[in-house]
Amino acid sequence: MRIIFDVKLWTVLGIILGFVIGFDHPDAPTMLIITLMMQMTLALQGLKFDFSDLKNNRKEVLLCFLCCFLLNTGITLLTGFLFIEETALWYGWVMLSAVPCAISVMTMTFYMKGDMKLGMLGFSFIYLGALILTPLITHLLMGEAASWVKILEYVVLFVVIPVAIDIPLNKVTIPPLIKTMALNIIILAMVFISVGFRRDYIIENPDIALLLLVANLFRIFVPSLAMLFLLKKMGVERDKGIVYIALGTWRNSGLAATLCIVMFSTTYPDALLPAVLSLMVENLWFVFMQGTFNKMWPVDSNRSVNSELGN
Repeated sequence: MRIIFDVKLWTVLGIILGFVIGFDHPDAPTMLIITLMMQMTLALQGLKFDFSDLKNNRKEVLLCFLCCFLLNTGITLLTGFLFIEETALWYGWVMLSAVPCAISVMTMTFYMKGDMKLGMLGFSFIYLGALILTPLITHLLMGEAASWVKILEYVVLFVVIPVAIDIPLNKVTIPPLIKTMALNIIILAMVFISVGFRRDYIIENPDIALLLLVANLFRIFVPSLAMLFLLKKMGVERDKGIVYIALGTWRNSGLAATLCIVMFSTTYPDALLPAVLSLMVENLWFVFMQGTFNKMWPVDSNRSVNSELGN
C-alpha cells in the first residue's frame, strides 16, 4: 500500500500517460501555471523559519545561492551551447538556466535527512534573487525574443500567490498522507501536461529527443556526483551537503517549460523540450540518489549520536 504514496510511481505514470494520450491543448500553459502554484503552496505549507537565522547562516545561504545561480546556471548554459545552432532549443536551454531551483529540493532534503532550516533559508534567498536574475538572464541572452517584463510577472505570480495563500493555510493542519497524495497528483498532472504537449514532436524526432536526453543526463548526473565526492572530501557536514547538491542540480524545469510555452508557443514551440527532458531526468536522478546516496556518503554515526545528546 505504501507504494501509492511514492512520488516515483506518479512521475513515471505522468510520463507514460503523456506519451500514450498526449495533451496538445490550447490552455496547457494556464494549467501548468496552476499546477506549479498549487505545488509551491502545498510544499511551503507548514514550513516556518525566522529571517534572523539568515544572519547566523550567511555563508551557507550565500553558498546555496551560488550553487543554484552560478554553478547550476553555468553548467546548464554550457550544455545549451551544444544546441546553439537550433534557435528554439537554445532558447529552451537559456530559459532552463534562468529559472531558480525546484521546490522539490525541499522534498529531497526531507527524504534524505538534510538540513531543513538551511534548505528553507537557501530556497527563500534564491527565489528573492530570481525576481532579478531570471528576467535579466533571459533578456541578456535572448533579447527581445522573450519579454523580460512578462517573465518577471510570472515569477512574481509563482512566488507571491502561494505565499499569500499559505498565510491562512498555515493555521490548518493538513494530515501528512493527504498532503503527500495531493503533491503526488499535482506532480502527475505537471509531468503529463509537459510531456503530452510536445509528444508528437518527440515521437517524430527521436534523434533530437535522444540528444537532449543525453545532454540532460550529463548535466545532472556528472556535476552532482562530482559535488558529492568533493564536499565529502572537504569535510562538509552531510546534512548541509545534501542541500548544496540538491540546489546545484535541480532546476525548476516545470516553470521553465511553462515560460517556454507562454513565450514561444507560436514562434518557437520546441523551446520547451530541454525543460521537458530535464523534468524527466531530474526525477530519474532523484530515484537514483534515494537508492545510492547513503552508500556513497554514509551517515556519521558518531556525529548523529553527539547531535542527539546535544539536543
